[in-house]
Amino acid sequence: MVNVRRHLAEDEELVHATRQHWTELVGEFVVLVVVWAVAGALLWVLPNGEGWADIASLVVLAAAVVGSVWFWLVPLLKWRTTVYIVTTKRISVRSGFLTKTGHSIPLVRVNDVAFRATLWERVLREGTLTIQSASEHGMLTLRHVPDPEGLQGLIYETVEAEQRGQ
Repeated sequence: MVNVRRHLAEDEELVHATRQHWTELVGEFVVLVVVWAVAGALLWVLPNGEGWADIASLVVLAAAVVGSVWFWLVPLLKWRTTVYIVTTKRISVRSGFLTKTGHSIPLVRVNDVAFRATLWERVLREGTLTIQSASEHGMLTLRHVPDPEGLQGLIYETVEAEQRGQ
């Protein structure tokens, strides 16, 4: 599913890697449908055969394409390039299509892992994990994580194994 081998150091192994939950894209898909429904309605009401109507049709189509890119393609690329990684040494967030960003917390510095899931998020099996560390960066928040309780348990197990190994 997620190719994260290139983010691993030589002495660490991948424990878990995931993206944000797919429901993160539902709103963007609804906006895409609305953009094209409005564009279709505008094209339907424009008169045929007049010179300015052809130009107006092109403007409507261009606006629909720009709206699709802005409200659907850009968020899709952000979702696709955001990866949450748990290894035997650290927890990382990597994101970005053109501009890459990353944030890592060593497992030996993890103090607390908390999760929050509203009723709706519990139905969809997603939530938010907050990882508190003893470093100067303090906290790492993983939003829209699939199965936050399971990931919390996995992180605790990995932290304990790493701290026992120290």
